[in-house]
Amino acid sequence: MVEVEKRLGPIDYDPAVDSLFVSVPGRQYKYSIMVGDDLILDFGLLPGEDKLGVVGFELLGASKKFGVDRYVLRNIKGLHAEIRVNEEWVKLKLSLVVLHRRKEQKRDKVLEVANSGIPPLASSITV
Repeated sequence: MVEVEKRLGPIDYDPAVDSLFVSVPGRQYKYSIMVGDDLILDFGLLPGEDKLGVVGFELLGASKKFGVDRYVLRNIKGLHAEIRVNEEWVKLKLSLVVLHRRKEQKRDKVLEVANSGIPPLASSITV
């Protein structure tokens, strides 16, 4: 159990507000940008890097987007996020594995919103 908690340290789900927050361990946070009504991207420096990039995100209304009960998202066992930004859109492709009734289930979601002035980039976060 302790091993799982260490591995999932950068994932925080709050069922009271239905918010999923993910960040890269050891990052140097600089600023956040709200993209659309339900996605906040955190920018900063990754360990050993000198170029700004996505170092975390917060997804609002997470349980509705994944079609699961809020309390199922409290049992996330693994997560992979790909974030792509071009001049027109921001695309977040999110895959997570949750433990539900002692069985692992995989859930995927692609969220696409209009770009609000973020420079083009591609990033991924795996926890």
